[in-house]
Amino acid sequence: MKSRYWIALSLLTSSAVLTWLLVVTFTPETRTYLGEVGIAALLLALGFRVAAILCRVARVGLLCRGLGYTVPFWSLTVTQFLSLFAGSITPGQVGGEPVRIHRLTRSGLAVGDAGAVVVVERVLDLVVLIIITLAALLALRHLWGYLAAVVLYPVAAFLIFVLVLMLALLLFVRRPFFMKRVMGGITHRVLDRCGRSRRWLRFCPGTDGVGSLMNRLDHEVEAFSAGFSRFVRAGRRAAAGALALTVLEWTLYYSTASALLIALGLPPSLPESFLFQGVLQMAAALPLIPGSAGIAEIGAATLYRRIVPTYLLGLFVVLWRLILYYLNIPLGLLAAALAAREKGDGDGAGPRHTENL
Repeated sequence: MKSRYWIALSLLTSSAVLTWLLVVTFTPETRTYLGEVGIAALLLALGFRVAAILCRVARVGLLCRGLGYTVPFWSLTVTQFLSLFAGSITPGQVGGEPVRIHRLTRSGLAVGDAGAVVVVERVLDLVVLIIITLAALLALRHLWGYLAAVVLYPVAAFLIFVLVLMLALLLFVRRPFFMKRVMGGITHRVLDRCGRSRRWLRFCPGTDGVGSLMNRLDHEVEAFSAGFSRFVRAGRRAAAGALALTVLEWTLYYSTASALLIALGLPPSLPESFLFQGVLQMAAALPLIPGSAGIAEIGAATLYRRIVPTYLLGLFVVLWRLILYYLNIPLGLLAAALAAREKGDGDGAGPRHTENL
């Protein structure tokens, strides 16, 4: 029921804002342009999106191999579709990470190793996101006065936020004892609530399982730290390949908006569009509203109004959200059906895999 609530909330909020944007920007000129939208450029934008997803699938597989696991490409594709769906209906896209960890553990990875893969993914995303955004910002120095309030300050705040996260991650990896204390504190809080609320009962192992749960948490924290250590020692080639795939993925992802600009008969405006996409992605990473519904649409309209005429602005934002957001919903539902079929055919067993080397 909660998942349906999040889906309904995100879709209703997004569709309401998109409808409002179309209404306030629709003019006779907009009606004229509807018949002149470039179909080839639209297909190119869709191709960029699909290629970006495939880059992410290949990256996960490469990181898994860096830890000594081999996961079938098809299973990784289903995992990525499910992750996109979960990220689209949860604040800050946080739902995608638990889904990927769960699916990777079903494919044979230890929980700690799966967590290490997913965290390395997130770190690579943040690094490349910041690099591309800063490069675009440097290329647009002549617009800094105009962009100060809507771009420079949010980017600076996001950089500080990422720096704090990186330092915390480094501390946890180098000193697993601190992570054990944090995880132990969270576990004790959950167990303490077990006796107070029925809503928390599903998280409770029972009195007989408390000791084994704490031991397992300690074990997985050690595995998580060891997974990072193996990346540093033996997984450098995998990490380098994953970094290259991350750069390609985000370049393709950001190019989707430029292809849509071409479809509307406008210049691609690559530096401006890459900068705007980076800022919008930073906003999407904040845990505010499921799928950043409403925020993404208003943010895109605010940023792109400098390079998109008003009579095309609503149409552009609608096409942009259809490809980068709404497409995740049917892909996720298809993946959910395939995962259910896979579980039924396999009698609950995960896909074949190789053991950790």
